[in-house]
Amino acid sequence: MGLKEDLQKLSMQIAERKNYITNEETTKHSLIIPFLQVLGYDIFNPIEVRPEYVADFGKKKGEKVDYAIFKDNNPIVFLEAKSVTENLNNHDAQLSRYFNAVPDVKLAILTNGIEYRFYTDLDNDNMMDEKPFYIVDMLNIKDSDVETLVNFKKDSFNKDFLIKYAEELVYTANLNNILKDLLREPSDDFIRLLIKDFSNTRITNTVIDRFKPIVKKAIYNAILDIVNKGLSQQTTEPVKETIEKKEEVIEKAEDTKDENKKGIITTPEELEGFEFVKTILQKNGKDIKLVNYKDTVDYFGIFNKNSTGWFIRLYYNSEANKHIALKIDPKLLTTNFPDLKYKTRPSEDKIIRIEVSTNQDLHKFDKVIAFAFDNALV
Repeated sequence: MGLKEDLQKLSMQIAERKNYITNEETTKHSLIIPFLQVLGYDIFNPIEVRPEYVADFGKKKGEKVDYAIFKDNNPIVFLEAKSVTENLNNHDAQLSRYFNAVPDVKLAILTNGIEYRFYTDLDNDNMMDEKPFYIVDMLNIKDSDVETLVNFKKDSFNKDFLIKYAEELVYTANLNNILKDLLREPSDDFIRLLIKDFSNTRITNTVIDRFKPIVKKAIYNAILDIVNKGLSQQTTEPVKETIEKKEEVIEKAEDTKDENKKGIITTPEELEGFEFVKTILQKNGKDIKLVNYKDTVDYFGIFNKNSTGWFIRLYYNSEANKHIALKIDPKLLTTNFPDLKYKTRPSEDKIIRIEVSTNQDLHKFDKVIAFAFDNALV
């Protein structure tokens, strides 16, 4: 199963178990440990996860955080657990002490097994922020939560990337709130900005009051029009609109012959896969401005514009045979990734095939994909 399915399964388990849990220890064993396991951590391996980790703060000794997650023998995440019956609002100060005591740790999680609050130090270096940059409700898992939590999995964890990602989440949330408030109740300055180009009348408070209901109605109609147009284009031509809005640096795919274009349907899953590949490359220090794609009837090809061909193809047309293909010399691949399991065909011995179930599985092969970006056969 992929991360989405694992999280949905855990969500159902939490809903079943929560009413039978009355203390912190049971919360840890029944709700929190399964969450860490979903993220790929071996909770029985002290190399990866250490319970009751000492994080002394100043003169106060014996301070212990419930769980410390390790990478390369260094703590990277602190997790403080509370009972499922506890409200988390009164417990962030304790986690803050642990966080501030260990400068190497840049991420902290406060949870009661249902709600997970993620913190970092965007406001002041090495001082945990007062507000979390991300909150997830495990009883209400959304697709956006899956996209966020995949970055916290063991096999895709990158501290520097997550700090930037946290900053992006904070800015996005703040801008969303500002825009919602602005659209719900337009300010006088906003109304003045909108009407100044078509009104010759001096814009007084009386004029603003007269235009306020008109502006509200115009905003409502504009949003409705955008939504309706978006829903319509999802069934006709989802490719260009989605990509152009999400990433200006994506150029149009190379034209193919007219007969090859017949029957090509670029699916949302393929576009999501393209975004996953870009994220993986960016995390591995690659220039994603060089990345482009071309869809065909049989596969969705992604290529490096500095080379003459593709480096990864997504074969997503068949659920029973879903896989990716990489154009790498098998000997070179085996030398650099001896534990990688792959297949080849006699007629295509230079094309490596790896089975996947969902786009989340791409993160399992992030180093291989980044390697293929630089070393694909021409």
